[in-house]
Amino acid sequence: METDAEIPARGRSRTEALAQLREARALETGPVTLDTIGLPTAVLNGSREVIYANGGFRELVGARSVEELCGSRPGEILGCLHSANGCGESDSCHYCGAAQAIIETQASRQPAVRECHITAAAPDRASAHDLLVRTIPFEIAGSPFVLLTLSDISDQKRRQSLERIFFHDILNTTSSFKVYLDLLRRGTEDAGRLGIISRLAAISDTLQEEIHGQKLMLSAENGTLQVQRELIDSHAIAAQVIGQVEGLEACKGRRVVIAPFSESFSFVSDDSLVRRVLINMLKNALEASPDGVTVTLGFGKDDAENAGFRVHNPGAIDPHVQERIFSRYFSTKGSDRGMGTWGMRMLAQDYLDGRVSFTSNEETGTMFTFSLPLKPRDFRR
Repeated sequence: METDAEIPARGRSRTEALAQLREARALETGPVTLDTIGLPTAVLNGSREVIYANGGFRELVGARSVEELCGSRPGEILGCLHSANGCGESDSCHYCGAAQAIIETQASRQPAVRECHITAAAPDRASAHDLLVRTIPFEIAGSPFVLLTLSDISDQKRRQSLERIFFHDILNTTSSFKVYLDLLRRGTEDAGRLGIISRLAAISDTLQEEIHGQKLMLSAENGTLQVQRELIDSHAIAAQVIGQVEGLEACKGRRVVIAPFSESFSFVSDDSLVRRVLINMLKNALEASPDGVTVTLGFGKDDAENAGFRVHNPGAIDPHVQERIFSRYFSTKGSDRGMGTWGMRMLAQDYLDGRVSFTSNEETGTMFTFSLPLKPRDFRR
């Protein structure tokens, strides 16, 4: 929707809004039904004026009755700084998410969703409202109205901001650590010290990869992850992820090797997402294996359009655990774990057009399979 859309003119009077409230109350399923909605909800007329507000909305704005709000617009009720001359009367109002959602619904007679960030005037200091605004068209006695619901997303926006700052700072720190390790390596000829520095560099690379992985998973869960496609070599990416997991604590006393007869091939996908799925598969296999066990990573084409990566370890998963293996937060390793299998299935299915499955029994051990297309659907001709 264009930000310069016309904002509807004000209604004739507050008396008209009160008359519309009485008309709405006369309907058996109107306000009574709205008061059962948990979210703050209001009904707006064609001039964006409130003619009804449920208990959640009245509690949000500190109103004792619906009549107090009748004839006022949302920005005026919420105390928006830009509504001094009336909600919708300033240039800033054209960029307001609430105004945009309402106008879009009035024009298209379709639901709309927008984020709205309102700075409200207060006696001591300004306060901010971060809201998710949903608008739905409906009619009362043949006249068009808009149902407005507000969700407070302040905690979500604050958390996202802190996450961005955290990941930015910690990745900068690990990058600086790698720079100084490189300087030490160049200035050292002692073989023993070079070995220690190389080990520290590998640990640093693993740490950086884990941080990137956590950042990636948060983006995937938030729905903000952007898929970047490129040509990937199966053998090269397998060798890369094996090198990365070899620096993990879970790999101590265990080995990871490429399975015999693995087939080299090229495919188009997102390198970082494929690596994250494979790393999670290997980590799960290593953590489930006792010391001395060898975990294998195999790969090959399944047919002309699809390929598969397979991670095998000799242990078996208990049948009662198998039923919940892809459940979010479920883990046999503690209540603070369980994102591994759920996360890799989410990335595979939701972002890579693939799937993750497994088989497990006492005779053959456990095999996790990551199947994905050689080319995404929109790349095929």
